Amino acid sequence: MNGYFAVALNKNDSKLVSTKGTFPIVVSDHITLAYKPSKRIYNKYKKLIGHKVGAIIEGYRSNDAIDALWIGKMIDIDTDKNLKRHNDGAAHITLSHKKGYKQGDANSMFIDPTIKQNSLGYVEGVVKYFDYNKGVK
Repeated sequence: MNGYFAVALNKNDSKLVSTKGTFPIVVSDHITLAYKPSKRIYNKYKKLIGHKVGAIIEGYRSNDAIDALWIGKMIDIDTDKNLKRHNDGAAHITLSHKKGYKQGDANSMFIDPTIKQNSLGYVEGVVKYFDYNKGVK
C-alpha cells in the first residue's frame, strides 16, 4: 500500500510539541504506526481508523540534523488496549529537521542520539491513513 497509518495529533498537542523543535523544518503532527503496509497489515490497522489514542512521551532525542520525542506506551482509548507500531524503530514524533533530511531519518537517530533527555508528557490524537495517491482517510 502506498501510504501510512499514523496517530494524527490533535491540534493543541501538535502545536504544543512543535515548540520543542530546534530545526528549520517543523513537523510535530503525528506518530507513524505502519509505513507502506502490506495488505495484511493494512487490513489490521484499517479497523483502527478514527480511534482516539493517548501516547506517553518518555524522552527527547536529537542529533545534528533532526529531533524527536520518544513515545513509550500508546493506548487505544476507544478499546482500552495497547497500540503498537508495526515498523522497526521506536515510536516517535518527529519534531523538526534540517533541509535535505526526512522524517524517517529519526528512526536511526534513536540508536545513537547526540542529546538524550528523559521527560514525561502525554499527547492525544486519532488514527488516520494517509494515502500518497488519494489523501487522508
